[in-house]
Amino acid sequence: MKIIIGIILACFLSRYAHACSFAPGYQKFLMAPSIYRKDAKPEAPKITVKEIRRGEKGDPGMCADAGILVLKIENFKLNTGYSFTIENGVAEDSIFPEDYIAPVPGSRELMFVWLDGASYFQEPIELKVKVVAISLGGTESQPSYVKIEDPGRPKYR
Repeated sequence: MKIIIGIILACFLSRYAHACSFAPGYQKFLMAPSIYRKDAKPEAPKITVKEIRRGEKGDPGMCADAGILVLKIENFKLNTGYSFTIENGVAEDSIFPEDYIAPVPGSRELMFVWLDGASYFQEPIELKVKVVAISLGGTESQPSYVKIEDPGRPKYR
C-alpha cells in the first residue's frame, strides 16, 4: 500500500520537476594562430535578424521565460569565428557570449537564448551590436553593425 501511495504522489509531483534546456545555437571558435600565420583578412560580416521570440507567461520549466534571437550570417565562410559586442542599448540578461563563436556544423545561423522573464509583458529591445569576424590565424575583420529591435509587449492600463 505504501508503494502505491508513493507512486501516486510521485506522478502528481513530477510535473513540477521538468527542466528547461536548449542545445547551444553556436559553438566556441578555436583559433590556431601558429599554423595559419599569414591568412587573409576576413570580410566584414553581413548579419541579419532572422527571428526574435520573447518570453511568455507560463511554466518556466517549459522554457516560457526564454528569449530567443536567431541571426543569419549572409556571407558565411568556413573556418571563421565571430564576436558580438553591444555598442548601444541595454540587455537585461547576457545575450552574447564573450568568446569567439561559430555556427554549428551545417548552419549559417547563430541562436542565442537569454532569460527574458515569464510574463506576457516585455520591455522593448533596441540594441546596436558590433560584429567582428576572425580567421583561424587570429586576423580580425572590419566591424559591422546590426540593429536588434523588438517593440516588446506593453502592460494593459
